Amino acid sequence: MDNEDLKMQHGGDIELAIKKYGGAKENWIDLSTGINGASYPWQQNIKVELRNLPSNKLLVNLEQAASTAYKVAENTETAAVSGAQQIINLLPLCLKSCNSVAILGPTYNEYEKAFKNSGIKTQTVSEVSELSSSDIAIIVNPNNPTGKVIADETLSELSKKVSILIIDESFKMFSTRRTQKFNNIIQINSLGKFFGLAGVRLGFVSGPSDFIKTVKAILGPWPVSTLAAEIGIVALNDKVWISEMEKILVTESNTLHEACSSKNWELIGKTSLFHTYATSSCLEVEKQFAAHGIWIRTFDYSQTWVRLGIPTSENEWTRVKLALNQ
Repeated sequence: MDNEDLKMQHGGDIELAIKKYGGAKENWIDLSTGINGASYPWQQNIKVELRNLPSNKLLVNLEQAASTAYKVAENTETAAVSGAQQIINLLPLCLKSCNSVAILGPTYNEYEKAFKNSGIKTQTVSEVSELSSSDIAIIVNPNNPTGKVIADETLSELSKKVSILIIDESFKMFSTRRTQKFNNIIQINSLGKFFGLAGVRLGFVSGPSDFIKTVKAILGPWPVSTLAAEIGIVALNDKVWISEMEKILVTESNTLHEACSSKNWELIGKTSLFHTYATSSCLEVEKQFAAHGIWIRTFDYSQTWVRLGIPTSENEWTRVKLALNQ
């Protein structure tokens, strides 16, 4: 088997775990992503008719729910997209008049890939101060995989120095959101991560009116399915579930950190959806967890970093603790 076949591009590919270590899919626990393992129970709240196309009213209601829940920047509009990845791929096309892009890294690698493939001058930098030399600045906030959070005041100052500031808030908790007041921001959000519904493929992009018009013109009618829209409206409006789930994730995140504290690992950063550690050897830790049927995330640019999602069941916790104590 070619080494490229065994290379992890993103978390979540259980088939890759099976290729490397064997076993049946149903016996693996996937902690390689930052996707909530406790999915929103949409089946209890929705009866959806899938015969017809999603109506314009349904899409408007979805975008209004997203604008409110995600506290998008003032004087901006929102468009629903088929997952955050779709808008990442479209950004270079929608912003083709810009000449250069700077990305705060290391981070989600699809941003660099999308802009480089478009021919736009693209660089990844390690400090916020280095972003202002480009037309477009991109920050994943909280960052994936480092968990680093850039303060609103810093974002505000940066927005004054660049033409467009793109902020990906896919891992941001609802309780920590504040409405931004600058008007050259493009804000990206993912329903799938916090709500544990990545397979629904629903995300949102908010930004200046002209930018959103361009996005919608490229996407055309019916950018998301009726099912995705119905789920999105109910989930984003369910304040009780959101509040309770945030409390659960914070508690479980703290428990994971306590469990990992016995290891001689350096905490790179953590959110309520994942932790990233520097270990003596990421491949050895991967093998250690794989022996217990647990798939974790490693990175091709580091020989030591591993990322763990948050266990959400008693069975998962038992196996994680066994792997840690091995």
